[in-house]
Amino acid sequence: MKTRQDTRDNINETRYKRRCNRDKIQDTRDNHVFKTNADEINTWMHDDDVMVVDRGFRDAEEFLKKLNFKVEMPCFLKKGAKQQTVDEANTTRLVTKVRWVVESANGRIKQWKFLDKVVANHYVPHIGDFVRIVCALVNCFRPPLINDFGNDDIGKEMIEKAQLDNHVKLYVEEHNLLRRKTVYKEVDGATELIMFPRISLDHLRQITMGIYQIKLAKRYTDAHQEDDNYALYICKDRPDLLRVKMQSRHSSSRCYHLWLEYDENDVSGWYCTCKVGSRMVGCCAHIASVVWYLGYQKWNIEAAQSVNASGKFSSSILNAKDVPEESDMSDVESVDSYVEE
Repeated sequence: MKTRQDTRDNINETRYKRRCNRDKIQDTRDNHVFKTNADEINTWMHDDDVMVVDRGFRDAEEFLKKLNFKVEMPCFLKKGAKQQTVDEANTTRLVTKVRWVVESANGRIKQWKFLDKVVANHYVPHIGDFVRIVCALVNCFRPPLINDFGNDDIGKEMIEKAQLDNHVKLYVEEHNLLRRKTVYKEVDGATELIMFPRISLDHLRQITMGIYQIKLAKRYTDAHQEDDNYALYICKDRPDLLRVKMQSRHSSSRCYHLWLEYDENDVSGWYCTCKVGSRMVGCCAHIASVVWYLGYQKWNIEAAQSVNASGKFSSSILNAKDVPEESDMSDVESVDSYVEE
């Protein structure tokens, strides 16, 4: 008898296959556009210009390089590998960070349902007019995607972090902490991890280098607490090293393990066994979920309970789970990248 989770997994697999077929068609179309318009492209591009593209242009990469363009593309997971290397994960994050503006602009256009679906062939002669009308409405009535062009601190910090190695990953592998279970002690995150630092949303955004992971953090935390799968452990020899076991939100048979290094002031390192979990330029959604729960949500819940207990301002207190998500779209991940769980 199939369970609800089995049905959900089958639906996800079907959607994945459909998306792959759709992406193959789109890849062929993108490559054709490049090759048939090479002369025109050269009129507004220059030698050594950098083209930041998604994986759909992988078959056109060599063609673009022959035109003397530099191509930056998210890295592919190598055959047989379960995870990107630190360098690959860092490079991929830098590329997707640059590409967010393209995907955000496309996302605004697709808010019109007609353009969010497959368009019938008889609309093809008019599709250009439709897109121009929608773009004119967006430009006129929607706020700009970028409000501040002068702040390049985040970019500099990301480039600096891209040069770092993941010392937590090295420590975990050196001491075989993935397979050794006797070195851990299970703890209650709500009461025992009192030394975990208190972190603001602004600080959390500095850790994640974006808001995409923060928006997923609440969903991950709620789902795992409801399923009783949020298992927290501390290393007996290193109380400052926290291990968390977390089930994938896409597959019931897949679990990820992550480690957080911290002190009473800050989170100093992390590593996760997911595809992009080794990167230092930001962190994956699994890491962000744990940091959000232990460093932000827990403290806000305690503050709310304390104020409510005193009978003051009870009407003005919001539970952390009910706080609206940020509406800023400036750091939305590139949708062409694989889903970061």
